[in-house]
Amino acid sequence: MHRPTWKGRVRCSPPKPPVARPPVFIGIVGWKNSGKTTLIERLIPLLVRRGLKVMTIKHTHHELRPPDGKTDGERHARAGAIKTIVIAPGAWEMSGRRQAGAPPELAELSPHVAGADVVIVEGFKSAPIPKIEVRLEASPTQNPLAPHDTRIVAVAANYRADSAGLPRFDLDDAEGIAAFIAALAK
Repeated sequence: MHRPTWKGRVRCSPPKPPVARPPVFIGIVGWKNSGKTTLIERLIPLLVRRGLKVMTIKHTHHELRPPDGKTDGERHARAGAIKTIVIAPGAWEMSGRRQAGAPPELAELSPHVAGADVVIVEGFKSAPIPKIEVRLEASPTQNPLAPHDTRIVAVAANYRADSAGLPRFDLDDAEGIAAFIAALAK
């Protein structure tokens, strides 16, 4: 009986698991009541349908509210975000559960967003991430952010806003904005 030998053969290592890509962060910024949360609610399911895992991080200047079905974090979760993080003055929560300690800075949240393909960040106007500026014609504050922030990569407005040479989307074109974000995530 002939027995095979390993002499002269190359041993194969087990395949290495694929390295997880860090998620793409995209900010949705604008002045108060410009439609940021509503746009995010519309974008999340469109991105999920494209096969992307979406998480959200929201910055608020208000105190955290107890869950009542109407908080922005709950709205993000209902839209399909797999995790929501809300940062408030002196407190923070993940998926509706208050976390111990002082609220982390945006850059310190990386371990909490592992597993996401896209992290939509609401607020954090000065964060060093690519952002889409939301403008609403009826907004009492009309000062555009784009001319002063080189990290703004597109403008979404409900009027013919000057986009300073950046891609401009109609605020109702959630499909187009989702496609733009999905392209950044590839």
